[in-house]
Order: sequence, then structure tokens, then C-alpha cells
Amino acid sequence: MTATTWVAESRKAQKSQNPSEVLHERKLPFTLPQKLIGRAVAVRESSVLKKPTLVPSLSPATPPSRSRESNVPRKPTLAPPVPQVPSSAVQWESNVPRKPTLAPPKKSVGFQAGWRCPVAADSLAAFRIGFGLLVAFSSLRFLAKGWVDTLYLAPENHLTYRWFGWVAPLPAPWMHLHMVALAALGICIALGYRHRLATAFFIVGFAYTELIEASLYLNHYWFITLAAVLLLLLPANQHWSLDAAAGRTARHTQAWVIWALRAQVGIVYVFAGIAKLNGDWLFHAQPLRLWLADRTHLPVIGPFLDEPLVAYAASWGSAAFDCTIVAWLLWRRSRPWAYAVLVVFHIATWLLFPKIGVFPWVMIFCALVFFSPDWPRKLWAMTSNKSKISDEIAVSIESRNTARVSRPAIVLLAVFAAVQVFLPLRHYLEPGNVRWNEQGYYLAWRVMLTEKAGHLEYEVTDPATGRTWLAYPELVLTDWQAAHAATRPDLIHATALLIADHYRQQGIPDAEVRATSWVSMNGRQAKQFIDPAINLAAHPRGEIPPGWILG
Repeated sequence: MTATTWVAESRKAQKSQNPSEVLHERKLPFTLPQKLIGRAVAVRESSVLKKPTLVPSLSPATPPSRSRESNVPRKPTLAPPVPQVPSSAVQWESNVPRKPTLAPPKKSVGFQAGWRCPVAADSLAAFRIGFGLLVAFSSLRFLAKGWVDTLYLAPENHLTYRWFGWVAPLPAPWMHLHMVALAALGICIALGYRHRLATAFFIVGFAYTELIEASLYLNHYWFITLAAVLLLLLPANQHWSLDAAAGRTARHTQAWVIWALRAQVGIVYVFAGIAKLNGDWLFHAQPLRLWLADRTHLPVIGPFLDEPLVAYAASWGSAAFDCTIVAWLLWRRSRPWAYAVLVVFHIATWLLFPKIGVFPWVMIFCALVFFSPDWPRKLWAMTSNKSKISDEIAVSIESRNTARVSRPAIVLLAVFAAVQVFLPLRHYLEPGNVRWNEQGYYLAWRVMLTEKAGHLEYEVTDPATGRTWLAYPELVLTDWQAAHAATRPDLIHATALLIADHYRQQGIPDAEVRATSWVSMNGRQAKQFIDPAINLAAHPRGEIPPGWILG
């Protein structure tokens, strides 16, 4: 028998029995080289091991001799075969939905680290540019309207704030030059030229103009002052500015800087909304019912403004707007729609009540800080059809180029925020209704909440002769000053001191001045406002005994 015939017969036997047994039980009629025997056995074993079934062990009936086993190559160590799974189990597992394979979660960033993470400084720079242009426009508008003359230079006396009686307007033409200087400082802020110096001078100059006359108090003047202080403390000049072109440029800032701007804008809406949660506003639609009735001459919508239902809808709608608009602006999905509502709301108030000035436009612009920090870049890319780099990629590229805030500035910002929360709530420390006695009215975002009408006159007594006569506010004030003073307790007191000073110059050093004041609030019947028995001239500003305001 040749070797070829032996191999063929061995393959046939492989189908019926163990190839190892064939190897050991068959007697070869010729002698094969030992190397060839090893190769043949390896070939047979590999063909068997490829089958999914287990290889049976050697038959115990015919154990191979030790000598033959030593001549056969050992089987390689194989992994245990995969057990056969019943088809029913496979079918059951296929019906069970498998969990999707998720990427390993990213390492969470702590609150402090996330608060300091770098974001695009575009929004901060845009806020600075828009603020500078707005204040420059307002200053020039003051000059163009002639308000410098009528409001600051024409009055012989001014109703100043408590502790600021020493503040007086500059004579002409210096007061005009002062407004020009404010406009120039606004341009410097917008350009980012000597930003901190220009902002500091603007704060001082703007605060000075507001302290001259208390009857001109408006909430948006207070907002402009606060925004200027915020820009002074934040690194607003390190991107898109002349300062950055001449020195270190930082295209990114820390995330909390943007949140500080958002908080400043949000405070206005939140506290204005809280102030509207009173009975007159919600359940009587006052004073909107009075104000809208005077706008019936407007085209298209005029005939509907006299309807009570319109006034109630406007009252509830504006209260809901102020109380919730910040939350809607913070939610990414509702942000575009919320901003559209904000624009419509402010334009509508500007059309209905044009005396509020530029305040609606200031808030429309400032509310843009609620969008992503790189919104100016995205807007530019959309309008110019240029590709844009997302903020996340840009931050990863330039994360080291980030403007930071010093620790003293952070401490000042914390105090700044605490004061702003306290001021609108301080009226709860005073007895009575703040809408009536106005104790805690200033700096509290009580925007367009009450409508007051009043009559004011003073009874002047000369204690040396006992002679008594009447004096009216117009003795020392202009008509528009007297109209404001008739309904505000602090201005009534300030006017009484001016009248006493007037008669002191006339030779009556100890003139007694008592107020006879009647005020109507939100269309109600007029009530006596000031205690007529109190000599107002005998008390300095803010030191009148409690109870001098009646009602």
C-alpha cells in the first residue's frame, strides 16, 4: 500500500470514527518518516476542530500506548466552545429591545468651573458698543430738544434729593458743553477708547445731571447708571475696541460676565412685574384704564382703547410679561419667540406713551444679551454669507485668550448685586402703601404704576406778628416742577423748605410753612395727603416725625 492510498482510506474512516483511533489501530504496511506522520495527524485534527461539535475523547477501550502518544503532537489549547442556544431563546431575545450603545459620559464640569469657562466676548463687546451709542444719542437729543435750557437753566430753584442739596446746574454755556462731553464719552465707550477712564467720567457726569432735579427721576436713567457701573467693572474693552487694538486682545471672557449682564437686564423686568401684583393693577385695571381712555384719538386702535376689557387684558398681559419674560428668554427653545414678543411689547408702549422716551429702545437692545454669547458673529455670518466658526470650536482653539476679572472687582460686583436686590424691596420696612406714600419709590423699578392728581398750597405764618397767608408752589418753582411736587411727599417737603428760605430772604427768619395737600390716586376721590398741623420748615429733609403723610 502506498502512502497516497493510506491517506485516502484514512479520510474515509474519518467520517465514521475518531481519527486518532484510526491512527493508532491501523497497521501501516510501510514505514513513514516521523515528520510526515506528524503533519498528517495535524491535518486530520484541524479538519475535525473546524466543526462546531466537540471532539470526542480517546476511547477508553483502546488507550494508546505511552510511546505512541509521545510521538503524536499535542492538541493546541482551545477556548471552550460556544454553547448551543435553543432557537426559542434566540427568538425571545430578538423581541426584546436592546439598549442603544452610548458613548461614555463626559466628565461633568463643576459649578465653579462652568461659571468660569470661556465663552465668546462678542455679546459683551456689542453691549458696550450699543450702550455707548445710545447714551451719546440721548445726550445730543437733550441738546436738540432744548431741554438743557428748560429743565436745568430756566428754573430759579431745583428740587434736589436728600443729602444732595448742594448740587446745582452749571451756568450757560457750560451746561451745554457738559452734555456735549457726555455724548463724546459715549462715543469713547462705544469705540472702546480709554474704556475705563471714559466710563468712570461718564458715570460721574451722568449722575450729576440726574441729581440736579429730583422731579425728573425716571427708571431708565437709573438703569443707564447701573449699566455704566457694570461696564466699568467688567472687561468690556478687550474685544472689538481701540484699547484691544493697542494692547492685549481677548476674544473670550468668562461665562459669569455674560450672566452678570443678563442679571442686570432681568432685574428690571422681575421687580417691575412684582410691583404690578397689586389690587389696582389686576382687579381694577388702573391706571391703564385711565390712560388708554385718553388715547381714543389714535387711528385704527383708538376706538377699542376705551373698552374696559382692553384695559384688563393690557393689565394682566403686561404683568405676565414682566414676571415671566426673563424665564422665556433663558429657555433656548422659546428665546426667539420671547424676544419677538418683547420687541412688540416695547414698541407698543412707546407708541401709546411716547413720554417714556428711549427706554423701550434701550431694553430692546439690552435684551439681546440673553442670546448665545457669539450672537453678533453668527448674525454677521448670516447677513454676509460667510462661514462661521461655532463658539465651542473657537473656545477650544483660543481658550487661553480669555479676559478675566480681578477679585476686588468680583467683590464689588457682589455688593452691587446685593444692593440692587435690597432697594426694590426696602419699602416693606416702611409702614403704609408705597404707591401712596412713596416711601421706597425711588430706585425700585416701579414703572408706570400709579396715576396721581393733586392740589397743593402752603399756609405761611410769621410767628413774630402772627400774620398768616397762603403761598403756592409756583412762588419758588416752575409750572412743571409744581405739577410733580403736588403728589410726591419728599418734593412737598422740599418745596416747603424753599418757601421758608424765600421768606427768610424777605426778612422773616422763622417763617412757619404748613402744607394743605389733596391727592387722588388711580381715579379715586381725593384725600388729604399731608398733615396740615406740621410745620414742615422746622424739619430738615428726611427728619419729619412719622405720621406726617396721611391716608
